[in-house]
Amino acid sequence: MKNNKNKKIYFCGVGGNGMSPLARLSVALGYDVYGSDRSYDQGRNKDFFELLKKEGIKLVPQDGSVLDQSFDKFIVTRAVEDSIPDIKRAKELGLNIQKRPLYMQELFNSSRNIAVGGTGGKSTTTGMIAHILSQLGMEPTAVNGAVMLNNNSNIMVGNPNLAVFEADESDGMQDVIVLCPASIGVLTNISLDHFEIDELKNIFGYFVSHAKEGVVLNADCENSMQLKGLAKRVVTFGIENEADISPKNVHVKLQIIGTHNLANALAAIACCTLLGIEPQKAADALKTFKGIKRRLELVCDKNGIKVFDDFSSNPAKITAALTTVKTLGKRVVAIFQPHGFQPTKMMKEGYIETFSTYLEATDYILMPDIYYVGGSANLVDGKVIALPKDISSLDLIKEIKIPTAKYFQQRSDIPAYVASIAKECDVVIVLGSRDETLPEFARSIANAL
Repeated sequence: MKNNKNKKIYFCGVGGNGMSPLARLSVALGYDVYGSDRSYDQGRNKDFFELLKKEGIKLVPQDGSVLDQSFDKFIVTRAVEDSIPDIKRAKELGLNIQKRPLYMQELFNSSRNIAVGGTGGKSTTTGMIAHILSQLGMEPTAVNGAVMLNNNSNIMVGNPNLAVFEADESDGMQDVIVLCPASIGVLTNISLDHFEIDELKNIFGYFVSHAKEGVVLNADCENSMQLKGLAKRVVTFGIENEADISPKNVHVKLQIIGTHNLANALAAIACCTLLGIEPQKAADALKTFKGIKRRLELVCDKNGIKVFDDFSSNPAKITAALTTVKTLGKRVVAIFQPHGFQPTKMMKEGYIETFSTYLEATDYILMPDIYYVGGSANLVDGKVIALPKDISSLDLIKEIKIPTAKYFQQRSDIPAYVASIAKECDVVIVLGSRDETLPEFARSIANAL
C-alpha cells in the first residue's frame, strides 16, 4: 500500500459496512477523502456520520454536485444503483470509477494478505486474527465489516505488508473473493445466505483454489470440507469432528459467549499456524479480545432482563444466537427484522424452521416489516433489475409454529410491547442486518424496560 498525498478519492455509499473501513483507511493512506450516502441525506445514523467527519472524511450530498475532474478515483458498490446522480455525474466526467473489490485488489494484492470468507462469523474471525497479530507485535493492517471493540474501529492501520480483511461474497463472482486472491484464505462455513448453496460452493471454490499459501477449513461444515481438494494446503478447525485445531489440543478462554464464537476462535488460531505462530500462543492472545459490535452485544442488564443486539441475517446465524441466549435466561423474546425482499423470499422456509425449532411456546418472536431502502436488488446477465416486493414479514409470522409469533406494521410499537410482557430472567435479543438504526432500536427497548 502506497501513500497517496494530495490525491482525491470519492466513496459513493460511504456508510456501508464494506465502504466505511476503506474510506477510513484511505484517510490514513493520505487521500483527500469525500463520501456520499443516502442514509446521510436522510438524516439517519447521525452519530456514525459525525464520527466519519471527525476522522477526516468530507461528507457531501449524493447529488453529484461536488464531483469534478479533480477526483482521482470514484469508488462504488453494487448496493448503489447506476441511476443515482453521483454515478451519472461520474460517468459524464469520465472519472476513474472502481467497484469496491477492485479498489481492495489495488490495496492488498501486493501484500501478504489474510482474507476471511464464509457465510457466518467473518467479522468476528477477522477481528480475532487481527487482535492476535496485534498482541504478538506484528501490527497488521486490518479492514473489517464491523467495529472491533478493542479499538472501537473497523480498521487497524499498521504494517502495509501484512493485511487482514473480511472478504464478502455478496456480489458473487464479481466481489473481493475473486478479485483479490488471498495469500491465506479462511473459510468459516458455508450455509444459505446471499446465494443458493451450489452457487456459494462455486464462489468459495474459487476462493479456496486461489489462496496462494493455503486455507483454513471448518471440519464441522460438510459444504466447506467438500472444497478441500482444491487447496494447496489445508489446516482444519472444529469442535465436533477431528481437526488440526480443536478444543482437544488447544485451550481457549474468551470474554465473549457462544459455541459459534469458540469456532471462530479456533479458525483464527488455525490461520495463525499458517503464519508460523504456535497455536496456544495465539489462543492466549485472545483472552483480551473484547468482541465485535452487534455480535451478541450486551446492550443492558436491567431489572433481571438482559437485552442483546445481534447482526444475525440468515438461519444459521440466528440459530447460533438463539441457542446461545437460551442458556442465559428462562425465556427468550426475539425481535427479527428481515432485510431485502429477495433474500427474505429465498430464506423464508429457513427462517420459519429456525424460529419454530429453537423457540418454545413460552418464548416470543416479534417481527417488524422487511427493511429495504433501495439499492440494486438483483443482477441478471450483468444488468440490474428490480424485483417485486411480493413478500412481507407477516408471511413468515403466519407460518412460525409458536403461539406468540407477532407481526408489527410499525417497528416503533415494539419497545412498549416488550416492556409490557418482559419478566425477570427474560433475555431480549434484536436480530437483523444492514439497518444501521438497529443498535438505537435495541437501546430504545432497553430504555422502555
